[in-house]
Amino acid sequence: MGIRGTRHCRGALRALTIAVATASATLCPPTYAADTNVTANAAVVRPNSLIKTDDLNFGTLVSGATGGTVTVNPVTNARTSGGGVTLVGTNAQRAIFQGTGGIFLITVSGSTSATLARVGGGAPSMTATLVRAASTSGGGIALLGSTLLPSGVQTYYIGGTLTVPANQPAGDYSGTFTLTVNYL
Repeated sequence: MGIRGTRHCRGALRALTIAVATASATLCPPTYAADTNVTANAAVVRPNSLIKTDDLNFGTLVSGATGGTVTVNPVTNARTSGGGVTLVGTNAQRAIFQGTGGIFLITVSGSTSATLARVGGGAPSMTATLVRAASTSGGGIALLGSTLLPSGVQTYYIGGTLTVPANQPAGDYSGTFTLTVNYL
C-alpha cells in the first residue's frame, strides 16, 4: 500500500492566484482624480500710479418687509446688516486699490456715494454711502477724509453702507464710483 498525498498542479495554483488577485482588484472602489484651476495674482505699481485689485461687493442679501442697510467696513472688511435685511453667505468684500508715488504728500478724494441699479432695469436703484481708508508702507489702516498722506506705497480701501428699500426686487445690482489720488 502506498501513501497517498495531495498533489497540486502548478498551473491550477497559478490560475487560482490570478483569479483571486483579479477578484480583489474589482472589489476595491475606483479612484478618481480631480483638477481645478487656481488663480495667481500680482499687482505691479509704478511711481505715481493707482490700480484696482478688488471691487466693492456688498454680497448677497434678502430684502425684508421693512427697509434696512448692509455695511462693509473699509478697515476690517466685516459685513453687518440692520433693519429688515438678512445677510446670505460670506461673499462681501471692500474695494482695494494699490498706489505709489508722490514726492512729498498724497491727497485722496473721490465719490462719497454710489448708485446701484438692477442689471436689466425694472427696479428702484439703491444708494451706497462710501467710506475711504488707507494704509501706508509698514503702517496700520486708518479712515480717510480728503487726507494728506506721506509719499510711498499706499493701499486704499473703500467700504460703505448700502440702503436697501423694503421688498427690493431680486436681481444683480451694480454701480460705479471714483477714487482720486493726487501725488504732490
